Amino acid sequence: MLALGSHFQRTAAVLLRRSVATNATMSHTGSVNATSNSNPPLRVIRGVVFDMDGTLTVPCIDFAEMRRRAGVTEGDILTVIDAWPAERRAKAYAAIAEIEAEALQNMKIMPGAVVLCSLLDASHVPRALVTRNVSSSVDFFHRTHFDLPPFFPALSREWTPYKPDPGSLLHIAEHWGVKGTELVMIGDSAKDDVVCANRAGAVSILLDIDNTYTGLEDPKLAGELKPTFIVSSLNEAAEVLHTKVQLSPARYPEAAAAGEDASH
Repeated sequence: MLALGSHFQRTAAVLLRRSVATNATMSHTGSVNATSNSNPPLRVIRGVVFDMDGTLTVPCIDFAEMRRRAGVTEGDILTVIDAWPAERRAKAYAAIAEIEAEALQNMKIMPGAVVLCSLLDASHVPRALVTRNVSSSVDFFHRTHFDLPPFFPALSREWTPYKPDPGSLLHIAEHWGVKGTELVMIGDSAKDDVVCANRAGAVSILLDIDNTYTGLEDPKLAGELKPTFIVSSLNEAAEVLHTKVQLSPARYPEAAAAGEDASH
């Protein structure tokens, strides 16, 4: 395992002990047996799904320039483009591809990403990736910036419907043999990641590294935009997973661990 800071070494050790204890107290139905602890039981989480751009990687895509080059002034950029005639749609996606290719040259992994994923791996909690970027960008990330086993499933723009439709999370849940309510979605977009999680019944962790929001009661986070938790770093996200939910390994098919291609 990659070297961890002392704080997260302690967290990893606690997390591993907790995982063992959880397995010992789980019934065959997956429910936690009653104990003498008077605190309400934590929500059981059997898998964690990550956004990529701005979550696993430091933000480097110029979305304003992307809209300008693609010719989309308002609305969801992918939804708008998909409604255009074929020739115009192809030109717009070519413009998007240019921006995404330029961003690859500046890609940097988000601080805390490797530590967080190492903790999940040590606890045998599966992790997946859902992005509105293309598969070639995901492959580039895995090949050049991520030394741990790849995220799986890794659903890119070629997989539809896009976030915020919950289809991607529900597909991953089915692949792992868990419920949508047993997933956590971590992402930096309220309108895409949080809404996707809420529609799937999952826990949502909004990564707000720029302190855009004042907290959970921020009026900009009303309705479907309201996350379960807000954090300012992936280190804080690790703390949430350690203290606010109960991580438990998913019971998913052998094919998932073997890295079977889940794209379609």
